[in-house]
Amino acid sequence: MLVMTSQIADIDSSLRIDSYSLPQRRRLLDQLYKLNQRYRDSLVNGSKEVFKQQLFTHKVVANDEANQVLLDKLAKQFGWPTRQQYGDQGTFAAWLIVWHAKPSYQKRYYLLIKKAYQLGLIKQSPTQLEECVKRFASSN
Repeated sequence: MLVMTSQIADIDSSLRIDSYSLPQRRRLLDQLYKLNQRYRDSLVNGSKEVFKQQLFTHKVVANDEANQVLLDKLAKQFGWPTRQQYGDQGTFAAWLIVWHAKPSYQKRYYLLIKKAYQLGLIKQSPTQLEECVKRFASSN
């Protein structure tokens, strides 16, 4: 039973966000950031028992998939999250969702992230951008 529930995301990816206000979208990105990190932190800092590590891994995968669906909706409906609208934390949350995704998903957002960085719409360190360019470009 626990294995099955471990494969369920902690957020409903079928949320309808098309009528979300900007403050609601900011809260959503904050929530996606927390979900992105929650079980990753547990994998590193939590119990080393095999069963718990498997549970944390299943939750990471389930939450990553849900986060990607919701980021797709957000980007499609409202455009890529920018510092002006979502602040540095919101744009970092969006970047992390893409960073932790499979190469096929990363490829979809590579040019958007690169352009947003060049225009100053997102704030990543030069090191993060270099890694992003290497990683995302290699998936092309």
